[in-house]
Amino acid sequence: MAMLRHAAGSMKYFVNVNSRCTRNCSASTETFSDIPSPQGIWPVIGHAHLFGPTGPYKAERLTEAVMDLSRQLGPVFKLRLSGADSVVTVDADDTRTMFRHEGRHPFRPSFPAVQRYRQKRFGSMGIVPGNGEEWYKFRAAILPLLHPRVVKAYADRHTQVASRFVDYIQMKINETSSETINDICQDLMKFSIEAISVTVPGVQFSSLAAQSIREQDTQNIMNASTDFMEGLYGTLIGLPLWKLYRTRSYRKLESSHEVIYKVLESRLQGMKCRYMDSPEQIASAHPFLAAIFNNPTLEWKDIVMLGMETFLGGIDATLVYAFNSVTSLDEKYFVEPLKYLPERWLRESSTSKGHPFASLPFGYGPRMCPGQRLAEQEMVILLAEVLRKYHLESADHTPKPVGMVYRMNRVPDRPINLCFRNRRV
Repeated sequence: MAMLRHAAGSMKYFVNVNSRCTRNCSASTETFSDIPSPQGIWPVIGHAHLFGPTGPYKAERLTEAVMDLSRQLGPVFKLRLSGADSVVTVDADDTRTMFRHEGRHPFRPSFPAVQRYRQKRFGSMGIVPGNGEEWYKFRAAILPLLHPRVVKAYADRHTQVASRFVDYIQMKINETSSETINDICQDLMKFSIEAISVTVPGVQFSSLAAQSIREQDTQNIMNASTDFMEGLYGTLIGLPLWKLYRTRSYRKLESSHEVIYKVLESRLQGMKCRYMDSPEQIASAHPFLAAIFNNPTLEWKDIVMLGMETFLGGIDATLVYAFNSVTSLDEKYFVEPLKYLPERWLRESSTSKGHPFASLPFGYGPRMCPGQRLAEQEMVILLAEVLRKYHLESADHTPKPVGMVYRMNRVPDRPINLCFRNRRV
């Protein structure tokens, strides 16, 4: 799914692009008002009541909600959420057209709670909630992460972290005398924290260490990372009550920002001092940090904010309103989309019908995830290290389908339990 906010000058073009939409959206659609929308729009809150306690949908099951609305209204419809109109399309052709005509400053509906808090507290918004020239300044500063040479500079340290993860799995097996690791997603988050800390702040966290020797900063970061994603989603999809008082979700945003910002600022300050003393050494070992330290358009508050967003994106990446979870489950684009068929991603696979915009996990164009190459490198290295030692099996005797819920990104709706069988025995 792709979303485009109702903006003067661009909406007429977008509606014309979608003029072929079916069912309730006829081929004569030419104005914004012609696009169908759910009945029962409420004053102030718009369609947010549909996702409230008495509504037909659950905010955490957004994919299912969009699927149901598209069945009722057609592949193109509009919603009013957080006081703004948005057009939704579940057609990959429309997604392609939109992305390819975004221009230099693509607009994304912002995260208003994050925007308000960051501007008030830190005086800097960063990439995620920003738009226009301010967004472009941050985007240009983070582009080194897309350069293969920069990403390759971290490969050896990513291999070391992956090796630590393998040792961590063995430690858990030894502690429990069982080859089963329950709720593996929690362990993978620890890996992600260590892996991204190699890049930002450049000082590795100890999340894979035993809890008795784990640094307190690391434990605080782990807790704050979870709170951040929950607070972000809660303030975005729910009723905008945080504008009236500090809701639970808004308080999570505040506390998580304070913790992460404080820890990263301290460690980035240490790296900045090292850079001033030995710029060539830091540039070789930490090319991304060297690039942002040496960027004349960034103030220190911007550097810390950019570092925080890179760090959080490395744990649980966010592109703002691109729900490929709908089109990636459509039989129009994939053969047997609900089956686990990893070979479908091979170029000549017969299980994919080949639409390049049906699944875009890292987005597309100027606002695509700048950490794509870094994330792919981390994943490939981790899989290689784990599979070199272990054969993986499901630990559930009667496996059932894994559903997904939203915490900004989609996460499993139940624990994933895996059995790690040692290949060397």
